[in-house]
Amino acid sequence: MDIKIVREETASTNYFEAYAKETLSKYFEKYPFVESIKVFFRGKDHPYKKVKLQVRLKGKDVFVEAKGDRHDRAIDAASHKLRTQVEKYKTKRYKKVS
Repeated sequence: MDIKIVREETASTNYFEAYAKETLSKYFEKYPFVESIKVFFRGKDHPYKKVKLQVRLKGKDVFVEAKGDRHDRAIDAASHKLRTQVEKYKTKRYKKVS
């Protein structure tokens, strides 16, 4: 499990880091082909918080982003978009053999 939080400012955001790791760690349990996740987020001075996720799957990188009024809501929206992309990847790569 490799989740890396990348931020612009050096201010401490322990709550967001813990929330992001808790939210995204379920992808490693449910999808064994997820290798790593990088989380990028825009700082606190912007009116809308933006979160970008770069996910390394076996053989492919997936990028999703979402906005919200708070970082935790933006990570929830990005996580929902990520689930859609990962499920699409799973159905294309790991088809059930009849």
